[in-house]
Amino acid sequence: MSSSSTGSIKALLVILGIGAIVAAIFLVAKPKNESCKALQVEINDLQTRYDDLCEKEKHKDEYIAETEEFNKQFDEELVNYPADLNQETTVMFLKGVEENNVFQNVSVSLPRPSTYYVLGGEEVAEDEEGAAQQYVVETEAYNVSYKGSYEGFQDYIDYIEGYKYRMNVSQINVAYNADATDPIDECTGSATINAYSISGPDRTPDKPVISDVKEGKPVIFADENGGSSASTSYDNDEGASIVSNHNIVMLLNNAGNDSASGIIVAANESNEDTYVTSSANSVEEVDVTITEEDGKNYIEYAIGSDSYRAEILSSDVTIYVKSSARVNSDDKNGVKMNVSNSTDLSVYVKVSDDDATAPRFELGSKTGTVKVY
Repeated sequence: MSSSSTGSIKALLVILGIGAIVAAIFLVAKPKNESCKALQVEINDLQTRYDDLCEKEKHKDEYIAETEEFNKQFDEELVNYPADLNQETTVMFLKGVEENNVFQNVSVSLPRPSTYYVLGGEEVAEDEEGAAQQYVVETEAYNVSYKGSYEGFQDYIDYIEGYKYRMNVSQINVAYNADATDPIDECTGSATINAYSISGPDRTPDKPVISDVKEGKPVIFADENGGSSASTSYDNDEGASIVSNHNIVMLLNNAGNDSASGIIVAANESNEDTYVTSSANSVEEVDVTITEEDGKNYIEYAIGSDSYRAEILSSDVTIYVKSSARVNSDDKNGVKMNVSNSTDLSVYVKVSDDDATAPRFELGSKTGTVKVY
């Protein structure tokens, strides 16, 4: 072999050796180096995390105490909201309006609740049994229409503000009739009330207590006065037959007259033993209570502590109110009749000769069917 061939072989071997070294650098050393750099970055991140946790460990008791305090505040706020927005809760809310005599006529729509906010994230997590593990806020807007006195309107706002669950009025409209002769006609309007609920772990929906709500009634139709809108025998003559045949008579005259008391309520007009009277020159509350005992129905009427009780032998209760025109502006005599009826009997009231501009008779609170002619 010539010397020139030997030199070529050596040169080739040198080139191959350099290529092997370069390949080793690119295929082995460089990836290893990059991996080492990545590990160092991860080590640095873990060291930073470790240092942060060590610092937080020093304040462990402080964080535990703050967490307990925040959980306590959350629980205290949570009780201001029901666990759901069921229709029974809405009905009991409206029943409270009725029981507090806020308005004589309230109606409301019952919409479906919608999700308002998810505490802790947009997705609602669930456990293996499908129970929500996050607190979900739902809301619905009640569109309420109302009719009543201006005082009742104020009481209505106070009732919403003081209700056991948080609500807010987003919109309200009210029209005031300064010429109204009956307080029930003073204010009419509508309101939009927003209600909220929070469902989640350990939250139990309310079970409204409705044992004191009478189920069923003789007539399923009711007018705005709480009476039957279906035809009755008294509708034929606008209650005129009650004048000659009634369970109770109520005589309303000027308190300053010389012949008798300004207000007389009696089961028998010719028997003074049944009289409950008042000579006050003011509006008196007459409480009429109708109850059932041992299969018999009874009616009791009272002005203050003075009362009389009688058995009802008829199939309904009729009250004849014989009123009169006012003699002058100083004549303030009148009654506000409240009816509490726990029986199936309907109550029919005939009012005659009342003052057209300033009536002496007013129907106040009521339970059961009451219709005024």
